[in-house]
Amino acid sequence: MLELIARCPEFVSGYRDYCRELYDAPSLFFRPTDPDTIDDDWFERTKPWYDRKEKGLIPGQPVSFHYWAVDGDRFIGEFQFRPEFSRKVLHELGNVGYAVRPTEQGKGYGTEILRRGLELARSRGMTRVLLTIDERNAASLRVCEKLGGVWDDTVRVRGARMRRYWIALEKTVDSGARNG
Repeated sequence: MLELIARCPEFVSGYRDYCRELYDAPSLFFRPTDPDTIDDDWFERTKPWYDRKEKGLIPGQPVSFHYWAVDGDRFIGEFQFRPEFSRKVLHELGNVGYAVRPTEQGKGYGTEILRRGLELARSRGMTRVLLTIDERNAASLRVCEKLGGVWDDTVRVRGARMRRYWIALEKTVDSGARNG
């Protein structure tokens, strides 16, 4: 069963494989951490940065929580949650973002990651969230609309046309989030 978990050393190898798949894929929408930088010390080396990001202590970056999506011992993808409505969140990033490794796409994991992420956002007091989705990303647009996303407008972000969707959180279902 899919779960969202806090970043942890036990899944770094799976994260590296996920990053490799996305890094090598002809993706137009998301470029993850360079997998060549993920070595045995990567988790401990990056933990202070992620801790600061969760506290809003990185200049120019919104508060952001990173979760990994796992199914048993398999690394599936990731989910990011930004609880504040800063200018950057409203005009570029949105409150949530998610990705699924290419070998696991088309199996419903994107829907489950977003569904569980929405419940996580609701449990943290959010009543609605904003998603910004590249208009060429048909799969993500379908997932967003399936989970109640209502199109607001289309904006240009770093040259890409991004559709902005709002999702109300009152009707989301039970979550599988843990450790965070």
